[in-house]
Amino acid sequence: MFEEEKVIKIYATTFNKVLRNLATIEDCPLEELEDRIIEEFDEYNYEGEDEVIGFDTWGDISLNGEYELKVKIDHEDAYEITLFVNVDDKKVTVNNVL
Repeated sequence: MFEEEKVIKIYATTFNKVLRNLATIEDCPLEELEDRIIEEFDEYNYEGEDEVIGFDTWGDISLNGEYELKVKIDHEDAYEITLFVNVDDKKVTVNNVL
């Protein structure tokens, strides 16, 4: 009778929690930063979309210095988040999140 099985994913993370989690990134190896950001968006979505985009706009952030990195959920109306980060010896620390 009920042969079709549907998977329902429950999203329990708020946008504020995502912002707080992103702000805690400290001494993250540069090569792990993208995965870490995606991890901090876990269980969050915007109108059903949960894919995090924006990494291709970063350019080269391998040199020591300060950068502004933009990410967002892949939805035209989703908020764009700016991460103000400091790269030092290929380790990334988030200084501010807007």
